[in-house]
Amino acid sequence: MNSHRARLIEKTDLSREVAGLRFQVLDGQLDCLEPGAHVDIGLAPDLVRQYSLCSWDTEGRWFDIAVKHEPEGRGGSIAMHALRIGDEVEIGGPRNNFALAETRKHITLIAGGIGVTPILPMVRELQLSGADFRVFYVVRSQDHAAMDPQFRQMDLGERYHLHCSETDGRFDIAAVMQTLPVGGDVYVCGPEPMLDEVLNTGSELRGGAIRFERFAAAATFAQAPNDSFEVELQASGKVLTIGPEESILDVLREHGVPVEFGCHEGLCGTCMVDVVDGEVDHRDGVLSPDEQETNAFMCVCVSRAKSERLVLQL
Repeated sequence: MNSHRARLIEKTDLSREVAGLRFQVLDGQLDCLEPGAHVDIGLAPDLVRQYSLCSWDTEGRWFDIAVKHEPEGRGGSIAMHALRIGDEVEIGGPRNNFALAETRKHITLIAGGIGVTPILPMVRELQLSGADFRVFYVVRSQDHAAMDPQFRQMDLGERYHLHCSETDGRFDIAAVMQTLPVGGDVYVCGPEPMLDEVLNTGSELRGGAIRFERFAAAATFAQAPNDSFEVELQASGKVLTIGPEESILDVLREHGVPVEFGCHEGLCGTCMVDVVDGEVDHRDGVLSPDEQETNAFMCVCVSRAKSERLVLQL
């Protein structure tokens, strides 16, 4: 994975919780800058977090991200908000697990809270291409709508819908899904309950697809029981035992098997490996339900095995 040094050159309060941060790349340029992409930001040797790109220059010399202050979080947002102009960080990526597919079909985009960060550049590109789309931006109140000014500046008209729950009531996802045109696609990023409701209500889409990105680890598996299982490395035939308190990634690294990794939470997709044989207990937030059903690949930082052994293409 490519890595760069970057310097914070601008810092703006986008709302009372969200800060906009612009970084200048100091050594070279970033490639593959596109809607849905994210970068890894190394704040310390053991503190690496992923942030979606909000905007960037065409030469890859600078990029913008937006970070919500989470006092009860895992420390990443606190460290990001503490950065000062001139501070330098390590940058990895970009990578894109939430790419905007080329299509002439209708697209509905749903952004919940800070989940708006990958949605914003998607809307910019869709508008430039003349696509058929609409976007729903769901926040608690107007004070929390960090990206509302950017959407307004695009003059989207009736294609843009800001929903403030405190004044507008609960956002009716089912009603939105029922108005999707035949074959229409959905892109959604937001809190876990929102993603679950979109996936559940969209289970009977008429020819369309749902593409999503999580920005927090799913709570579904937090208390799930863990059993021991074996992992076989296809190249060498070596068999490793994964204990109940160990991850596949941890054991692979202990045995010197080179695997890239990032978030340790199944959110960034860095540690994805191909599965040759066996049934996977998927616990990531990257793969869609259809992709998980194939058992073709897995995130080794969080996912485990349903079968007694997995054979990995390593």
